[in-house]
Amino acid sequence: MLAHAHLPSAKGSGRTSTVEALNWSLRHRCGVLVRKSCSFSESLTLHHARIKICIDNHNKQITTV
Repeated sequence: MLAHAHLPSAKGSGRTSTVEALNWSLRHRCGVLVRKSCSFSESLTLHHARIKICIDNHNKQITTV
């Protein structure tokens, strides 16, 4: 992450809740982001592919609503 892109948010700005909502949504939909013992990927390529599928599905759902 770029240093200038990672800046703290002011309290009450609402920016953190947006990020946390996205993080919750991804953890809810993608088992590999929850716990290592629940669902694990055998390779880094599969890990990235599963996360990409979850992100693509999430983006598709929020744009069609």
